Amino acid sequence: ISDADRLVNVPREQLARDIWRDICKAAGISDEVAEGPLPPWQIVRERRATFEATPEQNAMRPGPVTEWKNLFLAGDWTDTGLPATIEGSIRSGDRAADLALQMR
Repeated sequence: ISDADRLVNVPREQLARDIWRDICKAAGISDEVAEGPLPPWQIVRERRATFEATPEQNAMRPGPVTEWKNLFLAGDWTDTGLPATIEGSIRSGDRAADLALQMR
């Protein structure tokens, strides 16, 4: 979870339970399962999981288009409008895939 300072003091069990409920809701899993026993889980807290890029560093992040018409860049390091996180990676991959599909 990016930018999760608000969750630092939430007890691990409560955080796992809250996340499991969110997963169940998003996946259409029944409330009975959501409120039942948790599946195996692990919480890892890393305050330095992402770096905070300076404006100068952000300006150097490339977009998905390259000089070759059939090569597109993707990754959390590209210009996604998000920090270098899994969410940025997903956004970047979606953009690159959309561009590749437009070539068909």
